[in-house]
Amino acid sequence: MYCPYCGTKFDKSELHTTDQVEYLNRAAKAEAEAYVHDELHKMLKKTSGSTSARKSGLSYKPGSFRKKNVTPNYQERKVDSELTCPSCETAFQVYGVFGYCPGCREENMLIYDANLKIIKIEISTSSNPERQLRHAYGDLVSTFENFCKRKARKLSSEIVNFQILFDARKFFKKHAQTDILANLPKEELLALRRVFQKRHLYIHSDGTVTERYIQMIPEDKELLGKQAPLSIEELESAAVGMRVALMGLVKFIEGKG
Repeated sequence: MYCPYCGTKFDKSELHTTDQVEYLNRAAKAEAEAYVHDELHKMLKKTSGSTSARKSGLSYKPGSFRKKNVTPNYQERKVDSELTCPSCETAFQVYGVFGYCPGCREENMLIYDANLKIIKIEISTSSNPERQLRHAYGDLVSTFENFCKRKARKLSSEIVNFQILFDARKFFKKHAQTDILANLPKEELLALRRVFQKRHLYIHSDGTVTERYIQMIPEDKELLGKQAPLSIEELESAAVGMRVALMGLVKFIEGKG
């Protein structure tokens, strides 16, 4: 199988955690004890019922036995999504943002859509939605970056920072002869540009709008020196735009085989 987060190949038995292995060992021991007791019971009952046993006065009286009830001493972490890969039909569950199907290592739009769903769930269930929204802006950019990196490997060995939206655009124009932003409506493109730049602000300047930000997003010039506003509506608009951009890229690369 393949790690859904980094794509590394591994034996499926390595999926088990230490807690799970310990629980499986205890459960297997309980099953083995019950099996041995049952087999001995049947053997002794049969032996004591034979003619020779009756003649020799051999008898058998079964004792009491109760199979151990073994339960896990840990709680499984709740997963975000249950998915079925459209390429290999592997059914799998994931926790958090991921990049690959664990069955075939396929990178498809199902995975992108699942990551968006996970990001939205994390915001809606967080005890601190504002903080989680900041993380969500970062997660969206990371999803875009990782997706582009995996597709870029099929085209060129050129190193590009896919956290910069227009550097990504330039790369795919050069190596795939496609403009990933060409089909985006102005509103969604603006939301996407804002998400990338605001994510950078909250990492490097505590969210305060800088001159550099205004150079990149002149539409927000009145925000200079203020805290950059974040919203679920902006995030969703950017996500829709990002999906359009990546769908065009996927179709191009899959069309080329």
